[in-house]
Amino acid sequence: MSITKNDLARRDKTYTVIQDDHIKQLLERYINDLSTEEERLQLLDIIDSRPEVDWYALLAPAFTEAGADKGFTPEKWQPVLDTILKYPPVEKTTRVVPLFRRWWSVAAMLAILLGAGWWFYRSGNTKVAPPVLAMADIPPGSNRAVLTLANGQEITLDSAHGNIVQHGNFKVNNDSGMLNYEGKANVAEYHTLSTPRGGQYKLQLPDGTNVWLNAASSISYPTAFTGRKRDVAITGEVYFEVAKDPGKPFNVQVNQMNITVLGTHFNINAYSDEPDAKTTLLEGAVKVSAGNQMKILAPGQQAQLEKNNTLSVIENVNVEDIIAWKNGYTVFENADIRTIMRQVSRWYNVDVVFEGNIPQRQFAGGISRKSSLAELLKVLEFANVNFVVEGKKIVVKP
Repeated sequence: MSITKNDLARRDKTYTVIQDDHIKQLLERYINDLSTEEERLQLLDIIDSRPEVDWYALLAPAFTEAGADKGFTPEKWQPVLDTILKYPPVEKTTRVVPLFRRWWSVAAMLAILLGAGWWFYRSGNTKVAPPVLAMADIPPGSNRAVLTLANGQEITLDSAHGNIVQHGNFKVNNDSGMLNYEGKANVAEYHTLSTPRGGQYKLQLPDGTNVWLNAASSISYPTAFTGRKRDVAITGEVYFEVAKDPGKPFNVQVNQMNITVLGTHFNINAYSDEPDAKTTLLEGAVKVSAGNQMKILAPGQQAQLEKNNTLSVIENVNVEDIIAWKNGYTVFENADIRTIMRQVSRWYNVDVVFEGNIPQRQFAGGISRKSSLAELLKVLEFANVNFVVEGKKIVVKP
């Protein structure tokens, strides 16, 4: 007996119904925080692999039914869903984080829509947060930085473009959020690139090393690496992809910590208001030293220097989450509200104040760095964080 086109059509229709029923079951378990890690990843994989499905039509009724008893009305979740759906998936730019961005837009949509589960959840009992006060929305950060030359001259890079410095064949070019050096400087002078709160920037050093600066960060470096080492100094958070040069080790000085490499990819988070300075290795090897302490890192390890100058190594960290800021996302993993709000303060250039006894709760999840402050605050509101907004100040309450 031969198989007809009608047989194939019926098979495909039956398969689709079975799949949709399975998706609804996975979604229901996800919404009610009952799904396993395997089920959560399966749900995201199915959604990501079926762009022909109207996920808005499927998710909205499911959220309405499952979220009604939690106080999540359509007036709350529908505008948020509309906002999230406008963001396209991020293109793959580095080989170390393929799963990370493959599911990102889907995960973000579920996070804002559901306010719980794998993408954004908190431990503890659920309660409905009060509404956010009306405010003039604050946009996210952008490509903003200042270049300080050896003579003290400051160049604001978001308003100066093209060849901003030129001495013979030596040029400093600024274009589309990236600063790079061309030619060879006759004399090595030190430049400093710094970002304000609400700023980020990319830099290519004279040796070809690529550098990404997060908000409220800086890097000082020579216009030519003429010695036996390539020395730079940083503050804040900086990601490096170091150009290989076996004859000239690359050396980063940050606070009381020193990182030495030959050619590798790594991230340093050393904000002064964080409890410790972290160096995370993605590729290659680095030597981290502090005083008489020294650690050699392998990919996936993180060196942590505490305020008391104790240096330790953490195994198997989530490198995708750690470099998420470089790829356009803000991510939290088992973070308390103070940790989250420090990132919010730096990226949105706002002040954060805590009032009263704030409960100790752990959060996980994230959101696109393209999101406005109001969009981010909606996520926190769904996660039952209480706050009021007063101009450019956020007051977090119990």
